[in-house]
Parts: sequence; C-alpha cells; structure tokens
Amino acid sequence: MSRVIWPLAALLAIAACSGNGPAVISSPDGTGGTTDGGTETTTIPTVLKGDLQAIAYDGTTLQVQIAGLDSTPTLVEFDRVASLDVAGYKAYKMQEDALDRMFVALAKTSDDGAVTAATVSDGGQFNRHFGGGIYSRNGSFDRPEIGDGPAEGQVSYAGDYAAVMNGRVQYGDPTSELLDPGDADPAIQPRQSSRVSGAIFLNANFSDNLVNGAIYDRVMIDENFNLDDVILVSTTIGTDGTFAGKAENPDLQEIGDYGGIFGGTDANSVAGVVYLTEVEDSFDGELEHGTFVLTKCGPDNTSSPCNHVLP
Repeated sequence: MSRVIWPLAALLAIAACSGNGPAVISSPDGTGGTTDGGTETTTIPTVLKGDLQAIAYDGTTLQVQIAGLDSTPTLVEFDRVASLDVAGYKAYKMQEDALDRMFVALAKTSDDGAVTAATVSDGGQFNRHFGGGIYSRNGSFDRPEIGDGPAEGQVSYAGDYAAVMNGRVQYGDPTSELLDPGDADPAIQPRQSSRVSGAIFLNANFSDNLVNGAIYDRVMIDENFNLDDVILVSTTIGTDGTFAGKAENPDLQEIGDYGGIFGGTDANSVAGVVYLTEVEDSFDGELEHGTFVLTKCGPDNTSSPCNHVLP
C-alpha cells in the first residue's frame, strides 16, 4: 500500500491552525516521512489550497478537514464511492444529510509512492461552494543528473487529469450520489460536483529550472460536454522541487493557477493541483479544482504522448 507520511499528531496540530497555514497530505497511521525528509511541510499556495486545511490519505481511507460547512470533527472521514472515480483517481464523498452540502474528493498516489495529490469540492448551495487541493512528497527532492549533451536536463511527464467543478448534477440525475431531498424546495437543495477528465503533459527543464505544459481532451463526464484546453504557462522550479504558476486558455487569457511538486528517484514523478475559473463560455461562474499525478516519460511511462519524446 502506498503511503504519504506525516505523524498524525503533527497533522492535527497543523489542521488546528488558521486557513493560511501550511497544508499537507498524510497517512493517518503516521508511518512515513516528510517533505525533503525533514520536519518542514510543503506550503501550498493559498489560491490552490482554497478552503482545505488538511487531508489524511493512505491509498484507501480519506479524511478531510475543510472550512466549509461539511461536518463537525477536525478530520472527517469520507465514504469511498467508486462510481465517481475519474481515470485512476479514487473518488470519495461526504454529505451529512440531504439538505447539507455534498463534497466529492479525488485522490491518487504515484506508482512509486513518492507523491500524492488530492482535490475536493462541494457542488454548490446557496450561491457559494467550498473546495481546494493539496499535494505532498514522501522524501526529498532528487534532481535528475544534468549532462553536457543536447537536451540534457529536459524531462517530460504525461498522464491523466481529474477535477471537480461546482455542480450541475442534481438528485435523480444518472450519476447522482446525492441523498434524497424528498419534497424540499429546489432553492435549498445542494448540488453534486461535476467531474472533469482530461490528459496532461508537462515539459520540465532541470537545467533552466522551468516547467510548463497543457491539459487537453477535457470533458465534463456527467454532462458529456467537451471543454477547452488549458495552458500551464512556464514557471520556475524551486530548489525544493516545487513550482507554482498561472493557467491560461488558448486565447492567452489568464483563467487560474497551478502548482505541484517533483518526487521519487531522479524526479520520476510529479503531483499537483489546478484551480480554474470561467473555463467555458457556455457557462457562468464555473470553478474547477483539478489534480494530477504523473510519471516521467521513459521506461516507466511509454504511453502516448511519451512515445513522441526522447527518454
């Protein structure tokens, strides 16, 4: 079982801090390590972390603390709901009763166990929604060796993207997991997050310390509606292997933010989250919380488009 590691006592202490404090992913049994192999946590940019304070995830059980009308405990255990899985990202949900907000979370750990990311959002109720994303690394940043030849230091990553968007799914829809609201007026009924799937490709240069990429083949699963591509604009890779940058649409208009962390031997994996606004002209007020966990193109990832790049 893959685990992202942080002692539970430390996790609870962090969770008790204000919403502006660091957020981490942890295994609830406390058997693991920390970012960079020490006692420092990965600080998630506030715009990406959103309303999340902490997530505890061991690959099977997911617990969430979110400042957003979810439940009473500091960490709330979500229910596994495989019917809402997206492209290898495990789905979980939480809804206290039929007239409370329903939260959907998507989480994944890399095959090498080095990085994990998760995102969560409710579908919206009373003109507002709550959500955010978190990513973390097990161990330290292992920068790939950089030689003197052509393309040295240039690395590509590819895989699946998954997201939750403030929702258009209502009770009774084919993919709804909402509790039955009975005869309650529609004005007070919550909605379920719409799920988004896609593909994501990143190019990273560990010589120039830059990363950029795109999210494409984007589809709103529950509505079977195609969405525009998202461009992840070039941004700096920090000395700790983290990065944070801006997202644009193909027309060069800024529509959000992204960030992540490289992990594993020779930075074999990368995980991150995305926060997007106004991504589709056909809708108004859409807010998308996305996540990605990718493997480096090469022996461990020969899928398309990795078959078009140098190892």
